[in-house]
Amino acid sequence: MKRSLLLFSLILYLDASAQIAHWEQLVSAYDTWSYFKGDSEPPSNWNSLTFNDSSWLTGPGSIGYGDGDDSTIITTVPSVYMRKIFVVHQKNSIKSLVIHADFDDGFIAYLNGVEIARANVADSLRPPAHNDLPMESREPTTHNGPNTFQGGVPAFWVIQDSIWKNALTNDTNVLAVHTLDSSSTFDLTSKYWLHCATTSTSPLHDSIAPWFEFNTFKSNAAVIRVNSYGKDIVKQYKVKALMDIVWASGDTISSYSGETSIHTNITIRKRGNGSLFTFPKNGYLLESQDSQWEDVDISPLGMPEEEDWILHGPWLDRTYSRNALAMHLARSAGHYASRTSPAELFINGRYEGIYILMEEIKRDKHRVDIAKLKPDEVSGDDLTGGYIWRVDWGDEDWFSSFYPYSSTASKLKYQYHVPGKKDIVNEQETYLQATVDDFEHALQNTALPYKGKYWDQYLNVESFVDYFLIQEFTKNYDAYRASAYFHKDKNSNDSLIKAGPVWDFNYSLGLTTNCQGYLPTGWYFNGPCAGLTPMWWNKLVQTTEFANRANCRWKELRQGPFHNDSIENFLTGQETLLKELSKRDRERWFIEYGTAPHYSHFVDSTIAGDMTYMTNWITQRLAWMDSNMIGMNCTAIGLPNEIQRTEFSIHPNPSSGTFHVTLSSSDFDMLLVRNNLGQIVYRQELSKDKTTYVIRQDDLDQGMYFVELKSPRESSFEKLIIRR
Repeated sequence: MKRSLLLFSLILYLDASAQIAHWEQLVSAYDTWSYFKGDSEPPSNWNSLTFNDSSWLTGPGSIGYGDGDDSTIITTVPSVYMRKIFVVHQKNSIKSLVIHADFDDGFIAYLNGVEIARANVADSLRPPAHNDLPMESREPTTHNGPNTFQGGVPAFWVIQDSIWKNALTNDTNVLAVHTLDSSSTFDLTSKYWLHCATTSTSPLHDSIAPWFEFNTFKSNAAVIRVNSYGKDIVKQYKVKALMDIVWASGDTISSYSGETSIHTNITIRKRGNGSLFTFPKNGYLLESQDSQWEDVDISPLGMPEEEDWILHGPWLDRTYSRNALAMHLARSAGHYASRTSPAELFINGRYEGIYILMEEIKRDKHRVDIAKLKPDEVSGDDLTGGYIWRVDWGDEDWFSSFYPYSSTASKLKYQYHVPGKKDIVNEQETYLQATVDDFEHALQNTALPYKGKYWDQYLNVESFVDYFLIQEFTKNYDAYRASAYFHKDKNSNDSLIKAGPVWDFNYSLGLTTNCQGYLPTGWYFNGPCAGLTPMWWNKLVQTTEFANRANCRWKELRQGPFHNDSIENFLTGQETLLKELSKRDRERWFIEYGTAPHYSHFVDSTIAGDMTYMTNWITQRLAWMDSNMIGMNCTAIGLPNEIQRTEFSIHPNPSSGTFHVTLSSSDFDMLLVRNNLGQIVYRQELSKDKTTYVIRQDDLDQGMYFVELKSPRESSFEKLIIRR
């Protein structure tokens, strides 16, 4: 990374009186240290400033077994204790304190007896004994062990302000470090540096280490620091790391080196399909862990507690807002979609640019709110939910009975998500596959029932309508054929299949030349890339009731979250928040202006230019959909004549406002009357021992309504006309 990028933001957002002038070194790994070979316990106050270490051995730091990277050689011991006295001048000028460590296999560092950092040592060991073991050996691979010996940079810890400000004194101090070795070892590495940021324009301490580069800028968004202790983060498996998030609710400025709101262990790996191999800026999947490396819930950036999170790294999308907008629209329409929050990410001290913190799709009361399906739930109602599955790129977990929209190369592929392939048991696989198969068969002919039920008794129509509208509005390159999720609860809660949550809008809203995505005209359900789209989407669109509902719902949404002003207000807020951040991101991930890499249609040199292009495209897209929406005017249509319901009847119909509803089944427990926008205008609970109800709604306006009977397992509809 260019030093200019790392250091230029020292002057951003900082008050002149608090501006950091430069960094200095308080302790070097190669200073002369006092040390004690840990083949027995030292005195309990060994890490305090008052301890007399005159009986200890002394020597240059980097104490080890003499394998080529050690300055002081000792015999093999379970651990080593080290102390370094240093002097601080003008403590009030110090604004940040950072410790760097190149270690093998674990360590705990103390400042005047106060713990300031630890790695690979169980949290329960406070303090560890001389012969306690680190949590794992760091010997197996090159990148798990020492870094500086191989020309790398040591791992670092930003010490929290509340800790170092209380521990550090304006005179003599001691940095004390206990380094633990594994039982199956051939090496011991113990190199530690302490640096401080100062507002003093004159040198007060030593010069920084030759490799030292550290960014102290402040950000309008959160700052996320990930420290994998020098390990490479890859896609194939998760590595252990430490994550700090600097962010304060209500405070628009986050300091890179400031107080953390989240400080947690994590496991992390790269994620993505095409983007992972096509884009230089990768996304990450992470899981929060406690001190014993067990799952633990966290609540980052005000989001509900959970342990599974996504760091989405926009590369081509230089508005950094396409995913955020799509999720916002889905939530505004009443569905769960991942919450999003922008942040600036650092991994092992390296600036990685703007990332979007997102919730991973999973079952949870704050995410996809369906029942938890346990491995032993293999019969009855227990077996019926909850499931999350998807249509996606990659290998199939099972094949549909049907081919995609216009391809016979391979039948449609489905993948398990929750439970995943490793967790789902045979009975659950059989049930889910059969349920999806019935749903697909019912959509082959929407005029006739399949196994006694019509198509809309298999699926939640509202969720499919809204999913359709979001995919079509955004002209999402992956629409319908990839990252397409579905879910189902237990029958006792809700027997219907729901579409969503929506996911992955990297190539959307006019960004790509693929599949004519740059054109604000045309449909995607049967467009140039619809060959791999599930065939039943086309069946749905051709079904009169679905098309009419989409038409009505579009008109409703256009008065709310899909209104031009609503979308513009959201994007204006995004641009305001991201304007300064985007300059750093664009220097880190430079794309030459005028080029269009990886099938992108337009990339501007500034976030303002990219936002202008996208908002103009959105305006044209909304206008086109207004003029070309499927279905008819929703005040003039009802249920398709060819679909005959037998569960209940309405008379008289048309009615002046008072009408009778007669049931042929006692399975329903709720009666709803909806207007032509789907809004509930009347509600009544039903009794098991009553079959006829008199409804008096003389204040209803003239027009078309729907009477809906609901049960936990299904819904049934009849058209009602009110005439005066």
